[in-house]
Amino acid sequence: MRSVIVAASLFLASPALAGFDSVYTDFILDKCQRVTPETSGEDGESSGVFECKGQGKYVVTFVEGDLRSFVSFGTETADHCSFHQTFSGFNSVGNKIEWRRKNGKPIATILRWTVSYDPENSEKTKTWLVVTKLGKNDSCHMGYVEGATPNANEKARALADAQASGFSCATSKPIFIANSDTKIDGIASDGCPR
Repeated sequence: MRSVIVAASLFLASPALAGFDSVYTDFILDKCQRVTPETSGEDGESSGVFECKGQGKYVVTFVEGDLRSFVSFGTETADHCSFHQTFSGFNSVGNKIEWRRKNGKPIATILRWTVSYDPENSEKTKTWLVVTKLGKNDSCHMGYVEGATPNANEKARALADAQASGFSCATSKPIFIANSDTKIDGIASDGCPR
């Protein structure tokens, strides 16, 4: 945990990097196109795949199943790492996507997830800002910032700006910035689950 905090503080202490900004898009499933027929599981919960308009030419693909969400960005996203990344606990995503850009080009997204962390009581939740790298042919989770962390949004932006250009979806491991020792599993913390 200490290495995460030290590594995070190194790039968070840097002066603001020029050329970075944010734009925002709404993420509302009712405005998205369902690309698979609706199915219901044993618990009666529906699942499916949706495509939504993102920033510029980016398509946001949302997959829902077994009360868990998967979100990927780009084209042909079923091949993307992020298409396979989620939390093990029941989860849902927020309705606003922040797109971090460098010189006007999207390099990462920040999306708030609400995650159940207690298998005995799914009502116990925490929020996490998931920072996703946008690449030419891939997208992947490159960082997780616990929502209760002071200045969580600023830390997520700094992580995106500092790490996106050098982060490899194939070999890099996501960075964690947390305000507590909450353990979370199933988030591909060892890298891409493919």
